Amino acid sequence: MKYTEAWTNVVAQNLNLKVVSITLGVLSIVLGMITLRLTFRDSIIIERGCFSKTVNPVKDEHSKEEIDAFLKESLSQRFNSEVQPVDGLLSPDELRLRFVEQKEFDSRKMTQKIIINNVSETPEGFKVDVDRLISVGDVRSAFRFPLLVKLESKPRSYSNPYGLLVTTIKTIDDKPTDSKEKK
Repeated sequence: MKYTEAWTNVVAQNLNLKVVSITLGVLSIVLGMITLRLTFRDSIIIERGCFSKTVNPVKDEHSKEEIDAFLKESLSQRFNSEVQPVDGLLSPDELRLRFVEQKEFDSRKMTQKIIINNVSETPEGFKVDVDRLISVGDVRSAFRFPLLVKLESKPRSYSNPYGLLVTTIKTIDDKPTDSKEKK
């Protein structure tokens, strides 16, 4: 083999190596960008049941309907005698207050249930218009029970899909004050 033929083969192999290297480099950059783009997309969630369907992923913002549903569930866990509280919806202080209140109701052989009528957002928290039903045996009484509920956002979990926590619940005293009565 002549020197020129050997050199021509080396140059051809080097040219092939450069073309293959550039092609593989461009291909790896394109695949990397596609992978990054797919990484930041919302994932597809399929709810399995009798009829499988695609579920839209939940954003971090809380909608009015979601807050209303959370308040119905968390307040029933706080006040209803028949409901057992689930960890993650109520703060430890509210769980302690529930335990003390339910212990007092049990000692008097009373039960309590609430019905939520309206929820409105205020700068202090959420004003919830509630009817409170208290039963002693077969005797039932209904009372107006307005509440001011403060919520805190936390990461969503299996036990708390809302990503909310009730931190404090205060009763609102909406009794009208008459200036003539004070005189």
